[in-house]
Amino acid sequence: MKNYIPILSMFLAVVLFSSCEQKRQAPPYNLDNKAKSSISIPYEEMGGVKVIPVKVNGVTMNMIYDTGCSGLHMSLNEVQTLAKNGKISNEDILDAEFSTIADGSIVQNGTLNIKEIVIGGKDGLILHNVKASVSLNQEAPVLLGNAVLDKLASVEVDNVEKTINFVKK
Repeated sequence: MKNYIPILSMFLAVVLFSSCEQKRQAPPYNLDNKAKSSISIPYEEMGGVKVIPVKVNGVTMNMIYDTGCSGLHMSLNEVQTLAKNGKISNEDILDAEFSTIADGSIVQNGTLNIKEIVIGGKDGLILHNVKASVSLNQEAPVLLGNAVLDKLASVEVDNVEKTINFVKK
């Protein structure tokens, strides 16, 4: 049997049987990379949203830069990809939480510790131990939201050059 099936089973069990109580605080982000003071990432427009490539535990994913999202959000599809590639373990599965989505409804999501997010390559922004919410919907978009970005940089969207510019604090 595949190695990732127990991880996904554990994740689903956590979502179904845990409460919305937060059990631990996310550790502070590591911003020690002094190679550059700013990073400019080209974005693509897809369906009216800005999409940038981001590495999540070493796997490149296209994420929507979403100023309305409070953190990092993934679908179960991305979790399956990470699990199949051995990029998450049972220890990375945290708990379940309730979230309010754009239409005002409340949904339950799983949460997962992402060991490393890289925005802009090896000289870019590197975040460690980021808490991500995970939708059980296979087709939910991958969102990079304000709460993550607010902790590490000021952000400017250049609609002329089609870049998102991150400036380290």
